[in-house]
Amino acid sequence: MAKIGIGAWAGKIAVRIARGEVKFTISEDENGEYKIAVDLPGALRSAKISFMNLKEEADGKTLTGEGVISVLPGRKLTGAFTFEEDTFVGEIKAPVVGKIRITDGHRI
Repeated sequence: MAKIGIGAWAGKIAVRIARGEVKFTISEDENGEYKIAVDLPGALRSAKISFMNLKEEADGKTLTGEGVISVLPGRKLTGAFTFEEDTFVGEIKAPVVGKIRITDGHRI
C-alpha cells in the first residue's frame, strides 16, 4: 500500500506569533515509518519539532499524529492532514495557541 502524502508540501499559517508559509517533507524511514521535516515561518523559524505516533486513518487520505515543539516544552501537539492528489488541508491543535489551520496546502 502506498504511503499517504509522501513528498514536499507547503501551506499557509496565520497565528499570533507567526504568519506565512510552512513547508514540510513527508518521507519514509528505513523501518517504513513516516518521517516529517518542517520549515516554519517568522518567529517560529528556529523552533524544533519532533513527531511521533504518525498513522494513516481508515479513509486512506488522512495522516494523523502527535508532536512536540521546542517553544512549548513538555506540551503535546496533535494534528491531522487530509490529502487529495496535489492538495491538502491540515489542522494542528497546540496548547496555549489553540487550533492552527494550514490553508492553501499544495504539493511543491
